[in-house]
Amino acid sequence: MPRLTLDEAHDALPHLEELRPVFDHLLVESQPDPTRTWSGSGRLGTLGSRLVANGSLAAAAGRLAEEHAARLGEVYAAVARVLDALDAGDRPAAAIALLDAAALEERQDRPERAEAYAAAAYRAARGEQDQGPAALSLRRWARATRALGRLSDALDRYARAYEAAWAISDASGAAEAALGAGNVLEDQGRWPEAARWYHTALEALDGVATPTLDRCYALLNLHIAARSRGAIDESVSWLERAQEAAGADAREAMPLIENARGQLSMARGAFAEAETHLRKALDAATDARARVTIRLNLAETVFAQGRTLDAAEQAREAERDAIRAGLVPKLPEVYRILGRIASAEGDPDAFVLFERALEIIRARSLPALEEAQTLQAYADAEAHRGDEEAARDLLRAAQDGFRALGITHMRQPWADVYGPGPNDAPLPDHQPVRGHDAE
Repeated sequence: MPRLTLDEAHDALPHLEELRPVFDHLLVESQPDPTRTWSGSGRLGTLGSRLVANGSLAAAAGRLAEEHAARLGEVYAAVARVLDALDAGDRPAAAIALLDAAALEERQDRPERAEAYAAAAYRAARGEQDQGPAALSLRRWARATRALGRLSDALDRYARAYEAAWAISDASGAAEAALGAGNVLEDQGRWPEAARWYHTALEALDGVATPTLDRCYALLNLHIAARSRGAIDESVSWLERAQEAAGADAREAMPLIENARGQLSMARGAFAEAETHLRKALDAATDARARVTIRLNLAETVFAQGRTLDAAEQAREAERDAIRAGLVPKLPEVYRILGRIASAEGDPDAFVLFERALEIIRARSLPALEEAQTLQAYADAEAHRGDEEAARDLLRAAQDGFRALGITHMRQPWADVYGPGPNDAPLPDHQPVRGHDAE
């Protein structure tokens, strides 16, 4: 008898907030279908085709309910502190308690709730003599808004947070806001504007007495912004400065720096060298998100060397890490490279992986850059399959998406670089194809 899949469970149950811990549990405990693993359909499997673990929910139901009640109790306790502070006329303290509630929701990956508490914190704190809580509330509000995919609103709030922190001489807060603004612009592929905010963060950090890793991160982000737009030589100097700025915290920064060195080598076409850097980064990484990102880059560089089986294995391991950690927004990257691998191997059903990636991107309101990248890869796969009409429509939709972001070149094959490659021309001017616009 066929086992229940995640897609079937998702379709059968109502999508209610109180069932969210159930869906999260089912995802984390799910397993690949062993009967499909080595079949053609298994190679094309995505999270929806994973099997629900028999009996796992029945065994965990009590624990899940207790954990949910405990988290709700912490939120209620924070709300009680809010009301006590308001009753005492201490609005800054009320704002801090609301930010405690926002942090609790953020840790549970509930950005819509975190945003609501952070917005309430800002309302409580604005206009007070002590503007520290207001500036902090704006930063947390911006972070939650970015997580919800509302990038224009997030950018506006980070910019306001920077001004608010700067006005009270909070250099660390100003730097955090500037880095956040740069990150939002990077999500949109607006690398020159992102770089300006990273420079602003560095200027703010000049006012911080004790060196922090934020300086390393700002320099590393300047490296990424330069490399992404094809300015490879410029990116090298930023990366060297980032490594120097890590100083005593070099071990903590090592995964990010080695990953950056790997991507730089990929952009230069030195794939064996890239693999060495990325394996070092993976060995040093402890954070789940970093491990998924590094492993996907490793899959990319192994794929570039023609080792498709090894590349698929790395991508599937990234998928497992992402699912265990609840990092569903990372899965479109997984399915994008798996789709490219399946296409390179001549699988006519590679489109299944691209369609799943697009489904997650749209359901999660992920950045438009993710969709444009996926459409570009999808177009290449359809061309390889021989469907020139579908490939042409998908390519135009990808170009429309890139152009809407102000990106003048397509993504290069083996690295996150959007500047001119050896045979690249700027994106052509044309009208969007009806029915294939990037959403």
